[in-house]
Amino acid sequence: MIKNVVFDLGNVLLSYDPRGYLEKKYDDEELINKLYNSVFKSEEWIGLDRGSISQQEAVEILTKRHGFGSEVSDIFRDWEEILQPIQGSIGILEELKDRGYSLYVLSNFHLEAFKLVANYDFFNNFDELVISAEINAVKPEPEIYRYLLANYSLSPEETVFIDDMEDNLLAAEDFGIKTIQFKSPVQLRGDLQELGVF
Repeated sequence: MIKNVVFDLGNVLLSYDPRGYLEKKYDDEELINKLYNSVFKSEEWIGLDRGSISQQEAVEILTKRHGFGSEVSDIFRDWEEILQPIQGSIGILEELKDRGYSLYVLSNFHLEAFKLVANYDFFNNFDELVISAEINAVKPEPEIYRYLLANYSLSPEETVFIDDMEDNLLAAEDFGIKTIQFKSPVQLRGDLQELGVF
């Protein structure tokens, strides 16, 4: 029987489409491609998720390396534009809270970005939050799942993890955690019903 529901944040509870954000902000396709690959696909991006580099350090390194002007610092100022709540998912989260499930976050997230989005009211529904940059481990590394289970005394067979990335789900399954790959709120509700959660 499922007692614990664990949510990823990006593209589950918060929309995350960096290319779409860049396309709205800039008309220059070459610049869009360069920013997307140089920033969002960089080693520094992973370092931010891991908490091994500060946002200021990342901005300085990326700006210098690629000869950007203010574009990189602009991206890091626009978190609230890049990350917007997915209302259908928030509704499911609130229903699960009302039904008495224990609710958790397990997410790869930069510290500065998380400080901004943590002001959203839906975070009040969670019992605990595991943010990669705070514990210096990222999905799909085993350490982050081990941390979740051990720190909150969760039983894997009583736990379901919702994420949009297959690699992250496969890593969770290695610990015996049930998983759902998120595609839409409608699909999520159906998959939760199949597990007997609704």
